[in-house]
Amino acid sequence: MERVAFLVERTGEQLSCLLNPENVVVRRAAGITSRGTTTGIITGLTTSDDPLIATGGGSTEIDLDLLFDTAIDDEPNARLPAAGDDAQAPRVQPDVRDMTRPIWNLAENGETADGFGAPPLVRMIWGRAWNIPGIVVSVAEKFERFAADGRPQRSWLRLRLKRVDYDVGATPARLPATPQFELPPVGGIADDEDHATRIMLSPDENGLPTPRIDEVVAAHYGDAVLAHAVLAFNNIADPLNVAEGTVLILPDVASLVEP
Repeated sequence: MERVAFLVERTGEQLSCLLNPENVVVRRAAGITSRGTTTGIITGLTTSDDPLIATGGGSTEIDLDLLFDTAIDDEPNARLPAAGDDAQAPRVQPDVRDMTRPIWNLAENGETADGFGAPPLVRMIWGRAWNIPGIVVSVAEKFERFAADGRPQRSWLRLRLKRVDYDVGATPARLPATPQFELPPVGGIADDEDHATRIMLSPDENGLPTPRIDEVVAAHYGDAVLAHAVLAFNNIADPLNVAEGTVLILPDVASLVEP
C-alpha cells in the first residue's frame, strides 16, 4: 500500500509518512457570512436563523491522524557506538521527534520572495485518488512510550491541511462535484482515432528533471485536479513511483469525466 506523502512545491522536497493515516476527515465550509450593517450584524427574529449573505468560494480542510513509531521505522532503532566511544556505554535511543519535525516545519512561516513569512505550499499525494494542493494550517502531536532519558518513542500526529487553488485564473475542466475524492472507472489505452496526446515522462534535453504527472496534467488540461483521472486511465497506482520513459496517455476530457 502506498504511503501518503507531502511534496513541497517550492523545493521539490518529498516527505513520506511512516504509515498510512489512521483517520482522514474532510470538512467543507460554504462561502457565506452573516448579514450586517455599519452598526453591526443583523440578527434574526425569535426562533429564526440569522440572515446570511453568500460570498462565493468557501474552504475545504482535511484532517489526518498520522502514526510515527521508532520501533517500526525503516532506520535502525538506535545508534551504535562510534569508534573511540566507551564500549560499555548504552546505545543512544532514537527520538520520534526527529521523524515528525519535517511535518511540523510545514506549519512554520518561512521567508518568501517578497520578504514576508508564509507556510510553504504543499501537495498531499496518496496513491492515485488523492492529489490535493494546500497549506498545513495546524499540527498537534501526542507522545507515548518514553525512553529512560525522556525521549519519546511514539507519536500520534494530527495535521490539518487547507486546500488552495494554485491557478485561480485557469479555466477549469468539467468535473464531478467532489473530484478530489471520487475515482472514475479505470479506462483502457486510447486508440489513435481518439486523438489522445502521448507524453514520455523523462528529463528534457536541457537537463530539467522529469515532470510530475500532476504538472503534466495541469499544463495539458489547465487543471491539475484531473490528475487522479489520468492516473486511473493509465492504470498507474503510485504517481510517486513511475518509471522513467513511461508514456503517459492524455485523452480528451470527455474520456475522463462523465457528461
